[in-house]
This record gives sequence, structure tokens and C-alpha cells, in this order.
Amino acid sequence: MDDNSRLMGTILDKKIGNYDTNYKNFVSPAEITVTITIDEYRTLVSNNATRQKDIDDANKDKWARDEEIKKLKEENARLKGENYDLKKKVDDLEEVLGVCGKDVPDA
Repeated sequence: MDDNSRLMGTILDKKIGNYDTNYKNFVSPAEITVTITIDEYRTLVSNNATRQKDIDDANKDKWARDEEIKKLKEENARLKGENYDLKKKVDDLEEVLGVCGKDVPDA
């Protein structure tokens, strides 16, 4: 096998993402690379960790709000039921008073 074929095989293995090879740090001649300092690397890692913490905090906040919304919807349904029952009682009392008022002669 010539050098060109072997190089192409190595590049393809890297590009395909073969899991059992150790070509994660392999750089093909045609790839563009960037060199960063340790401080820049630490900043990138720190920013990533901070961003992940912010995402986790947002998910916790969303969960708490969803729970509050669920409780408020249940309370709303309960209060609507109470309101319906009270309106029914008022209507029944008005009907009874209306009937009684007609039957009672004026003095």
C-alpha cells in the first residue's frame, strides 16, 4: 500500500469516527488547525461549565414554574366548581324567595 492510500485511509477513519481508533488528535494535511494557550483553554472550559450550570438552573426554574402552574390550574378548577355551586344556591334561593314573595299578600 502506498503512502497516499494509507493517508487517505487514516483520514477516512478519522472522518467516519471509528470508535476503536486513537485518531482524535490526528490532523490531516488539508485541515485547518488553531493553537490556543492554556489560559484560553481554561476560559473555554469555564464558559462551557458556566453555560451548562445556567441551563441546569433554567431547567430547574422551568420545572418549579410548571409545578406552580399545575397547582394553580387545580385551584382554578376547584374555585370554578365552588363558584358554580354558589351561583346555583343563589338561583335556588331567588327562586324560592320569588315564589314566597308572590304568595305573601301585601299588608
